[in-house]
Amino acid sequence: MLRFDPTGWGLTYQEEKNNLQYYLKGFKAAINHIGATAYKNSHSNRNVDILITVNSLADLNAIVVRLQSKGYKLINYEEGHECSTLVVPKKVLGYGVTIKVMLYASEIYKRYDAFITLLKEHENLVKLYNEFRDELTRKCGSDWKPYRKLKTNYINLLIEDHFKFE
Repeated sequence: MLRFDPTGWGLTYQEEKNNLQYYLKGFKAAINHIGATAYKNSHSNRNVDILITVNSLADLNAIVVRLQSKGYKLINYEEGHECSTLVVPKKVLGYGVTIKVMLYASEIYKRYDAFITLLKEHENLVKLYNEFRDELTRKCGSDWKPYRKLKTNYINLLIEDHFKFE
């Protein structure tokens, strides 16, 4: 895991955001820097995460198709699903970039937004989250499937401890 790199992570995000804004002209979409690289004093695994939020499934599907036509590699997509994941096929300023395209106000977005709120309002959680991810990385190595599942479960537990969802 890498220590906080505000310059490198910030510049990587801005460079890719510029590309996305160009590719997605005409779409109503918000582009935000998310994940560990967006938070002060966090650790990362050399990957900058970007979230694109849209208001309709039609826009989500069209954005996925557009980005694929520009060389982005789709790693998670289901027709009619509220979230898709793509990766940039090349390093950006030495970092990998993952892009999530998500339906705004979907259940997954509400939970994600709740987690962002927790990290912003409770700095001690950033440290705990970093320690948990470091331990997961040691245990899972390069096997990302159990890593993602355990990380998602941990995030959901943190959210459930602080928020009530219907």
